[in-house]
Amino acid sequence: MNVLITASASDFAPKLLTELLADSRVELAIGVDQEQNDFQHERFVQVLLDLRLPQLARVLQNIQTVIHLALALTDTDRNTALAATRNLCELAYAAGVRNLILVSSAFIYDTQIGNGAMREDHPRGAPSGCAPASALQAAEDWLDSFEREHPDLRLVRLRPHWVLGPHSNSLLAWVLNGHRTPRLPLPYPALQCLHENDLVQAILQAVHSQARGAFNLAASEATTLPELHKQARWFRLRSTPERVAQRYGMDSQCGELLRRDLVLDTARAREELSWQPRYTQTREILKSRR
Repeated sequence: MNVLITASASDFAPKLLTELLADSRVELAIGVDQEQNDFQHERFVQVLLDLRLPQLARVLQNIQTVIHLALALTDTDRNTALAATRNLCELAYAAGVRNLILVSSAFIYDTQIGNGAMREDHPRGAPSGCAPASALQAAEDWLDSFEREHPDLRLVRLRPHWVLGPHSNSLLAWVLNGHRTPRLPLPYPALQCLHENDLVQAILQAVHSQARGAFNLAASEATTLPELHKQARWFRLRSTPERVAQRYGMDSQCGELLRRDLVLDTARAREELSWQPRYTQTREILKSRR
């Protein structure tokens, strides 16, 4: 099997590439990014290329599976992210690729609708004005029609909650690493975390299975941000979620991600992907994230 991975210069990609290439079934991995990475392997090739360019078609020749990390791991605006995703998917399908794995996010869900743990068919509604979440939702909305038009395409959408780990640069990871504590309303919003190693395992399961559709990914235990701070035993300077997001480099409206009560139902990933996360408790994730 030949695999193409986008955002191959991201901090997360080397972890995934190491695990992916440890499997002899993967004969070649091609990384596509606009920046060079330091990862080296005899079965890995790095290509410096903008995903929006037509030259991507040549890179996709003889590829069987595409893992699209760039949408979730790069900071691009809605139009750029959507254009890159459309070009990648259309050229991949034209080149004969029938397995596409998209890493999206749980933050595309509308938390104003319904109560309890959200399943994969929950309505979408990313926070208005939060560019990364809006880009993810726009791409998934477009993929709905693309998938209907190509029923022979096996499309997997992985929707992780907050990702923590040595290579995570999520807003929550930044907050927990000692910068700012947002002042949150009572009762504190419920959240979940996901260790980056468990995200890697979900991607690998998706690569080597015949499963298709959307899959929520999160540790079993739900918690709150103040409880995470308590477990980490660190003092923080307090601020509003909007200012925390701005200090992190995101739109102030992305502070809404920290105000959201968001708990996921992950039964489908466990049953259809045979995904068994190693880290099920937040305390375990906090201890191993460095």
